[in-house]
Amino acid sequence: VIDRDDVIDRYFASIKLNLIDLLKKDTDSGEFAIDLLMIGKYLERIGDHATNIAEWVIFSVTGTHKEVQS
Repeated sequence: VIDRDDVIDRYFASIKLNLIDLLKKDTDSGEFAIDLLMIGKYLERIGDHATNIAEWVIFSVTGTHKEVQS
């Protein structure tokens, strides 16, 4: 789960760039593009939450949290 978060982040960045290109070509698609951007962002946030849960599961098993490790 933790390793896949970077993949999801890259997908979101790609979606954002594609939507920017769409808006440059078709300014009438603004509402549609914003809806898609919001959906993409929500999915990206779900990935972030899943990562946080995975990190806390690791902590509950190992007693070490990723951010505390040196």
